[in-house]
Amino acid sequence: MKRSLLLVVLLLAFAPVALAYNIVLKNGSILFAREKYTVKANKAIITLQNGTVVSYDLEQIDVPGTEKYNKENSGNVIALETGGDRAAPTPQLTAAPSTTLQDIIRKRKMTLGAAPPKKDQGDGGPSSFQSVEPAIEQTFRRILDGASITQYRLATYRGKVRLLATANTEEAVFNTLAATARALSDLAKNGKEMNVDIVLTTSSGDSGGTFEMSPDQARQIINGNINTADYFLRNVIL
Repeated sequence: MKRSLLLVVLLLAFAPVALAYNIVLKNGSILFAREKYTVKANKAIITLQNGTVVSYDLEQIDVPGTEKYNKENSGNVIALETGGDRAAPTPQLTAAPSTTLQDIIRKRKMTLGAAPPKKDQGDGGPSSFQSVEPAIEQTFRRILDGASITQYRLATYRGKVRLLATANTEEAVFNTLAATARALSDLAKNGKEMNVDIVLTTSSGDSGGTFEMSPDQARQIINGNINTADYFLRNVIL
């Protein structure tokens, strides 16, 4: 009973609190914001998912494209809560170590402080990594850059696309998973269905979780059938 209650509390703590708002730029990029931008003079003031506030010239925004994109993809990106937005934070949720990803991974026999998995060594080493197809590269870069994910590498390993990204916080982990789901969904819409391996590490090189995301799992995430916290619990690879 205690274990079930803990899981419920965890999922509530990490559940999205609002629908995200996607902003399409005229250059084809997509910004993942927490809400619709506000206008000041000739500037659009945008709060990104990670809480960073940026401004863009209004002429850079594809207004019709933005409205169309949000109608067609309503709720497809998970807005992550940073803690400051809660009206009435519960001390037990923010202080209890059981609500951290580190503790979850420990309970599944893997720690964030452990060295990254070595299972791929001895089979060609770094030379086994190859460039990905240009179309795949462009889609991932557009989505990841729009989600303010800057420390990552895309490569093909053993015939599969692999995303290696730096994630130092729980928010960064969930943000990377949500952005990967969007990239896979966009590729699927263009007739390119594929799985992708996701390898997350901290800046110090510690493991932050490894996943293999399928197009079906990506659709479940962007359609709101499963949130990234639940996806993490079910699919982190030991």
